[in-house]
Amino acid sequence: MLKPTKYATRQAIIEALKAAGQATVSQLSEAVGVRDATIRHHLNVLLAEGLIEQGDKRQDVGRPVHVYFLTVQAENLFPHQYHRLVERLLAQLKEKLSPETVEMLLDSLAVSLVGDQQQELGQGTIEERMNRLVALLVQEGFMAEWEQSGQELRLIEHHCPYYFVGQRHPEICQIGETVIQMALGAEVARETCLLDGDSACRFVLRDYQNTVSP
Repeated sequence: MLKPTKYATRQAIIEALKAAGQATVSQLSEAVGVRDATIRHHLNVLLAEGLIEQGDKRQDVGRPVHVYFLTVQAENLFPHQYHRLVERLLAQLKEKLSPETVEMLLDSLAVSLVGDQQQELGQGTIEERMNRLVALLVQEGFMAEWEQSGQELRLIEHHCPYYFVGQRHPEICQIGETVIQMALGAEVARETCLLDGDSACRFVLRDYQNTVSP
């Protein structure tokens, strides 16, 4: 039998916790097929990486035992097929509703993303507002940054969580553009797009105010 590598062992621990929900060191040792001491070593690494958490489980007799379970961050390691469901939903909407109604629904989604943060996003200097906007986008799954050259501002998205859906339904890009417009009250022009094979989505912001009073 081949000796598992350290990465394969950690992956096996994560998969065992996914299947069991929570487990003790001895239970993981039995499931993965390595010694308790080895399991403890890898658990310490996974704890430091934020992939698992430790809790206590009471027993009928004796002291509570430590149990381990996955964090939300670890759940993201497993494949998700949400984009397929969203694709089907959009296809149904486009088949049954007018383009104007679909556009209105996408704008409503953008409004829900900004939510209660719209007032805060619109206050302060342009630098403060851009930083808040980037933080919001990152929270929603984008990999974003911004840059300034003279009076010209650019928002750059290196990763878009809508990319796979956008390949069949490019109108979903409207959500991101509407979020930018709502947050900054600026005119937005898209220069490049990941869907066109570019390395990033780039938006030029025009007619923005440098400072907005609270």
